[in-house]
Amino acid sequence: MGRMEILTGVERRRDWSDDEKLSILQEAADPGAKIADVARRHDLKPQQIYTWRRKFSAEPTEPSVSFLPVALIASESTSEVERSGSVDKPATAKRSARPMRIEIGCKGGRVLKVEASIAPDMLKALIRSVEEA
Repeated sequence: MGRMEILTGVERRRDWSDDEKLSILQEAADPGAKIADVARRHDLKPQQIYTWRRKFSAEPTEPSVSFLPVALIASESTSEVERSGSVDKPATAKRSARPMRIEIGCKGGRVLKVEASIAPDMLKALIRSVEEA
């Protein structure tokens, strides 16, 4: 006959701190660790570990800063200066009739086109609004 344990009284319910939960999850994430063995060592059901894992992976974290790739495209006047080799001359390139524009590739394939003279704060606000849309 197998081992039998009879519990009497009020149901036992433990309250684990987040640090304890994270410690158990770290132990379960170790290479070669089996969830059932970790659960048994801590007197848990394996499903509890999976539930904690989902809970901690779904919690919102602070927004992270990410950088997007930027490609610089030289204008015709700049490339002519480079070809002629006159790098020592002060930058007195002719201004084109149309204002210079910047194209910024955003998340989801969106492209933001702005004037090159835009204020940095305004550009930051525009990028945020496009990325949140």
